[in-house]
Amino acid sequence: MKPVSMRFTSEMEQAIKLIELIGSARDLAKLDMKGYKSRHPAADSVRTVHRAALEFASTPIAYDGVYLAVCARFELTVRELVERFVELVMTDVPSHNQLPPAIKDWHPKGTADIILRLREEQFRHLTVMSLVGNLASCLNSSASNPYKLTPEAYSYNDRNFRASEIDGLLAERLGLSKIWQKLARHPSLIAWSGASHYDTVENLCRQELNNCMERRNSIIHRGRGYYTPGASEVVECAKFY
Repeated sequence: MKPVSMRFTSEMEQAIKLIELIGSARDLAKLDMKGYKSRHPAADSVRTVHRAALEFASTPIAYDGVYLAVCARFELTVRELVERFVELVMTDVPSHNQLPPAIKDWHPKGTADIILRLREEQFRHLTVMSLVGNLASCLNSSASNPYKLTPEAYSYNDRNFRASEIDGLLAERLGLSKIWQKLARHPSLIAWSGASHYDTVENLCRQELNNCMERRNSIIHRGRGYYTPGASEVVECAKFY
């Protein structure tokens, strides 16, 4: 779980650096380079960036793109964490009968959903035979014939990961209830919110995530009143994730 989390943190940091880089290029474009006579090896690159920045009139497109990428990586990471959790469960709970009821009950439901979507890109590495085989392994599993769950059956989701969606997915499929109440007690979220009461931290976190998802959707399904996110909005979203 930790490697997935650490990689995601690094990706968000890179997104923030990209926003900073765009800002630096825009600042460079404001400078008059006519008197710039440097022969330093970096001078040619500076002039190239300056010319490109002068011609770059699509900063909104750049910010839109980074915002969408940040949200996409967040949702992918949630799915990866769910799959890793299922893999750890298979290692830590050797008997299928001892699995939490939610995990046992969801496996055939999630598998059926995937079978109907096997032509989609994200499931092309799976086959009907492997999926059915995993289901069959749960019927008469033993130490010599262990059961095998399909992690993707638990992680697949066709709706945006708003706060309630994450709450419902983890509770219904994995038996992990009240996830937001637990997250609200994490020091990093308490510090982010600036609140002193857990209920307030939870509400602020839920609201912020929902706002990020709404913004994501407004970028994709924009109307006439649409306005692009600014640099600070993209950075704030990445930091929150």
